[in-house]
Amino acid sequence: MANFKKISAAAVCSAMILSLSACGNNIAGPDTTYGAVIDGYKVPAGVFIAMQMNAYYDADYYTEPTDENAETEAVTTTAATDASSSETEATTTTPFTDKVIEGKPVREWINDEATKSMQEFVAIENKFDELGLAFEDNEKEKNQIYLDSIWEYYGENYENAGISEDSQLLIMLNSTKKNLIFDHFYAAGGENEISEADIKAYLNENNKRINYIKMELRDGEGNLLKSEGKEEIKKMALDYIDRINTGEDFAAVSREYSDYYDKLVADAKAAAAESTDTADTATTETASSYTDNEIVVEKDSSYPSEAVVTESFKSDVGSVILVEEDEVYYVVKVLDLYSDESFYSDNENYVRHQLKDDEFDEMIETWTAAQTVERNEAAYKRYKIEKFMEN
Repeated sequence: MANFKKISAAAVCSAMILSLSACGNNIAGPDTTYGAVIDGYKVPAGVFIAMQMNAYYDADYYTEPTDENAETEAVTTTAATDASSSETEATTTTPFTDKVIEGKPVREWINDEATKSMQEFVAIENKFDELGLAFEDNEKEKNQIYLDSIWEYYGENYENAGISEDSQLLIMLNSTKKNLIFDHFYAAGGENEISEADIKAYLNENNKRINYIKMELRDGEGNLLKSEGKEEIKKMALDYIDRINTGEDFAAVSREYSDYYDKLVADAKAAAAESTDTADTATTETASSYTDNEIVVEKDSSYPSEAVVTESFKSDVGSVILVEEDEVYYVVKVLDLYSDESFYSDNENYVRHQLKDDEFDEMIETWTAAQTVERNEAAYKRYKIEKFMEN
């Protein structure tokens, strides 16, 4: 199961899996070629199985809350379903098929989640047609190419679970349709277009572009400096800041420090070699370790350090600051976030989703709330969660 779970995670968007191969008519019994009829749309059984699988993996990772009220509710629910008292233990010791999620036996929870997902699937299909949208930029072909690359390596695993390549493509295209509907409402020119000013306001609040010089508080042998040595490094850092503030190129100053520390390390190695009578092989030459440290940091990031991020967000563009830590000093310059012209275009769609995904989900819920849903109970009985546990 673990191997197939990793494979499923590689699929586009929420990695939903579709199985038309499971849609063959059950000649000897009830019709199980469809999972439900939603607003007159007969949802293929393969779509239903796809949604079951998605919910199954969610359930597999689900951890019950541990607060007192939740524990009491879990005990009550377990008793009501004739489960043993041991089934109220931590989910790590509870057999999967005996789990209780949100007050429901796991099978019921999975099928209910699958029903909700089928409703969204149909809502997206119908809304895409209603809005008169169409695929752009060869999206269908791109999805097929990506799926083919997955199938080459993992197709056997999918097929062993009853999943066809055509079925997976259908789900992937539905995800693409969902993105196109989102863009219809929120992208540039959309009905509820998010302005460039709002996008930049989000980017400015959550990102800083910086360049920095990392100044080690260690000698060439890697030993931490004493107070006097640290003070010398601080004087050097303050001198760097003065020079940068008076117009000296940041990269040139950064390279100067890199050369200084490289020589410090090389000299220490040469001294060590001389002390062990191998001076003939010693050299003070070393490859430069200089790197350009210009990066964009997010507000909640911890690289290059939490202190650097915190102080950078307190500073205006153009500021050059010293950040002092126990084992390293940083000389940091705050740069124009948009000095890389592609930064805005590379991130605008991401910001739209950050700002509007919740609103869009609520919009979809209004579509699904108005649907008529007739579950095919024969299909719900036929397609059981054990089939996912075998992979």
